[in-house]
Amino acid sequence: MAHEIPAHLGDKALYKFWRESKTRFGDMDLTYHVDQSVYVTLFQDARLQFWQWAKHDVMGPVNGLVMVRFSVDIVRAIEHPTTTRIGTRITKMGNSSVAYGQAMYDHTDTLCAISESVNVQVNLKAGKSVPWDAELKKRLLAL
Repeated sequence: MAHEIPAHLGDKALYKFWRESKTRFGDMDLTYHVDQSVYVTLFQDARLQFWQWAKHDVMGPVNGLVMVRFSVDIVRAIEHPTTTRIGTRITKMGNSSVAYGQAMYDHTDTLCAISESVNVQVNLKAGKSVPWDAELKKRLLAL
C-alpha cells in the first residue's frame, strides 16, 4: 500500500534547516535495516540542532521544552550504512506550545520517514507551562 505524505511535510522546499547524520553499526537489525527506535533518536537530534541553529536555548536554566506529542511514519526502510538528511521546521506555535514537521531522506535523496511533534515550554522550577515571548515567537515563526 502506498503511503500518502501530507504536502506540508513532504515538500523539501519548505525546510530551511537540514541536519545530516550517519547511521552506525549498532543502529541496524540483522537485515541491515535501521531499527525503528533510531528514527526517534535521529528526529530528536535534528530538533535539538534546529534550536541551536535558531539561536534559542531550550535546555534552561529557567525554561525548557517537554515533549507532549510525537509521531513517526516510516515510508521506506533505511539500510545501514547511509547518511540521513532531516529537514525540520516549525509548523505552528500556540501560547506555550510549538509544533514541528520533519522529513528524513537517505543518501539517495529518497524520503524515508516523516514526523510531527509538539513541545510545550515550561518553567523548569515550577513545572508549569509558560507563554512564548511575543518577539521570540515572531522570530521563530519566520524561520
